[in-house]
Parts: sequence; C-alpha cells; structure tokens
Amino acid sequence: MVMTVRDAPKQISFLLDMLTRWLFWPFPDRISFLVSYIAVTLNHFRALQDWAIKYQADVRLDMTTFQVNVQWRDVRFNLHPQFLNTTDDGLNYSSVLSPAATGFIGWLPYRPIQWPYSSNKLDFKRFLGEQGMKAPAIWPADARIDQDYVLKLPAGSFGQTVFGPYRQGFDARTLPEHLNRAGDGIFAEQFIAGRNVKVWYWGGVPFHFHVHPYPSVQGDGMRSIEELISRRLGRLDGLVPENQDKPWIVSSLAYQGLGLPDILPEGREAWIEYRYGRRYAPDPMQPQSDDMMAKLSASALEQVAAVGALLHDELVKTLRVPVLFALDAVLDSEDQIWWLEANSNPILPPSGYPLILSTLFEIDEAQSDAPPRHLAAGTV
Repeated sequence: MVMTVRDAPKQISFLLDMLTRWLFWPFPDRISFLVSYIAVTLNHFRALQDWAIKYQADVRLDMTTFQVNVQWRDVRFNLHPQFLNTTDDGLNYSSVLSPAATGFIGWLPYRPIQWPYSSNKLDFKRFLGEQGMKAPAIWPADARIDQDYVLKLPAGSFGQTVFGPYRQGFDARTLPEHLNRAGDGIFAEQFIAGRNVKVWYWGGVPFHFHVHPYPSVQGDGMRSIEELISRRLGRLDGLVPENQDKPWIVSSLAYQGLGLPDILPEGREAWIEYRYGRRYAPDPMQPQSDDMMAKLSASALEQVAAVGALLHDELVKTLRVPVLFALDAVLDSEDQIWWLEANSNPILPPSGYPLILSTLFEIDEAQSDAPPRHLAAGTV
C-alpha cells in the first residue's frame, strides 16, 4: 500500500494519528524524555509535506515497509525509517517495524549505522584531544582523582552508563552498584556543572540545538525535597517513583549535601538531575520547532561549528557520505562548551529534512559541504 504524502494529507491524517498512538504511546518510563517536538510523528510528516509542496516533489510512503520514496525531477531516493526498540537487553535501533519498536526517530537515506567515535566514548575523547577540542578530563577509575567526577562506561547511551556525580576524594568504586563494573572498562570523568547542550548535525552542519538547564525544585520551608519532586512530576502521593531514574536523583542531591527527606529553606533551589533529556516535567507535543540556537552566544556557536566540521571531515574518510550525528555537551558559566559524547543514530529533528533533502538533490539552498549526490547514492 502506497500513499502520497504531498497529495493526500487529509485522507491519511486519521491513519497517521492512529499510527502515532499505536506505535508511540505510552512511552516506557526509560524514554519518556523523548516526548517533544522532535518525537511527534506528525511533525515528521509535516516537514516532508512542506518540502514536497515547496519543490513540487513526489513523496510517497510505502505502508508495507514504512520507507519514503522521494522523487524530484529525474532523481529518486529512498528514505529508511528509524525505529527505537526496547528489549530486555536495552535499547537499540532498527529500520524494520517489529514488536519491540517503541519509538520512531525519523527517516534517513541509510539504515542505522555505527562508527567508533559513537560506540566508544574513550575513542571520541581521544579524537577531541587530538583536534584540540575541549572535553572533561578523564582518569582510570582507580586513580587518585583531585576533582569532582562521574563514573562512566565506554559504551552505552541514553544516559544509562554514567553514574554520580561524586565529590573529589570520595572513592565511588566502593559503592555496591560499582563493585561488579571493574571489568567493564569503567572510568572517571571530570564533572562540570552547567547547562546541557545537544547539537544535531547533517554533513557536519549544525541545524538543531537543545540547551537545557538542570531540572530543579525550589524550597518552601515546609515540604521535603521528595514532596517537591513528586509535585513537579504531577503526583499526588508525595513520593518519587521507584523507577530506574531514582538513583540519579538521589546521587544529584547527595552531591549537594541533600537527601529526599530534607526540607529546603524557602527560596533555595536544588537541582535533581544532570543528564540530558530528563526534564521531570511534561514536554508539549507541539508542531513548532524547539530549536534553541538563539540561546547560544556567537562564541558558543563557533565552537559548535568547529567540532562538527572536524568530525565530518574524519567520518567522510571512511563513510564517504554525509551522515546525521548528534553531540552531547555541557555549557559552563564562562560560555565554554565541554564535549561529552557522540551519537551515530540520534532521533532526527523534523527541522533537518530540508537540509538533508536539499543536500541529496543538490538544491542550491543546501548548506552542507558534504559529498555530492553520486556518493550519497550509494546509501540508498
């Protein structure tokens, strides 16, 4: 079954709404932070529809594979769906809709890929060091650490393989949860507090930005921190749920010398999480872009552009094609960006489709210096 995105929006709107509800609601707790502009399925259709109308392109969705076929003039590309799977072994990606699929993260002109800098955090940090880019200091987990730090595993994403933060001088390896991780390559990384930054790139060109302060609660002199967090979550029982995010809340408070039963003085704030994407508040399911480029200074944007161009130049040596990637970072109080890790299969913000399609079809407005169409065609 094939549907035309450009020519039949009214006929498919009901189907798309039902598809969204079927595939992506309710999100499991572990990925509830994805619910925002970028994860609303209809925003992806809107972006493709807008591009198709603007360029009078033929855009068709194959309901048997969920591939999107895009033809402009005499050139055609297939866009492959990217699904997020939730399994007993964790989260992974696939271009096939399976019973394990719990999220949709966009269409791309290639299937899910991996490269060393995204699959191993230490490789990415070595690359940053070689290129003169800023990254937090790292140490072996058993080293004498003279700064505040977190513990990390080299592999893993979604914020599930970072632990802490811990104050300098505290040996976190003695904690029960870390006793069995010595053989997993666990290492220590300098903890730099600030605002979480996530930048999406296509062909080395940044096109979408998130800049999030740490979620926090403000004391009223009467309620416990747990009650304040529970209220922020919209709960009525005054408790923090016993889910997989609770250990990070406890660690974040402990770093500040606080605990869930403590009563914050009136007006005092305490942050409750430091990982990207954990907002602990509903994200609006909105059609408007949530790009936050305006929140970054000219200096920060220069840092963003520089690291993206360097990584693109490195990746194209082996991949030979433009690819989507995202970088996580922390923006400190002095406007310095500290790069943390790379993601080779991030969810695609719908705002990226014009750049991706214009690059593939070599339309003048394309901003990327990525390889030309005859190289990208190898990924179809």
